Amino acid sequence: MTYSYVHHAINTEAFPNSVQLYDKQDMIGRGRGKYRYKDTLKMEGETFLREQLKEKLSGIPILYVV
Repeated sequence: MTYSYVHHAINTEAFPNSVQLYDKQDMIGRGRGKYRYKDTLKMEGETFLREQLKEKLSGIPILYVV
């Protein structure tokens, strides 16, 4: 997941009580004002997502996760 300062501003304004996605400890810079999750967290998220999809959509192959 790529996250930017603009996304953060929009989400904070539109959903002030929601979970904050941006955390400096969990993300690294990816260019001008853009951030992405560190590789370890990215892999954990992908593993979780693949497990959930496999459970809910059994028999349908997962080609890739973006």
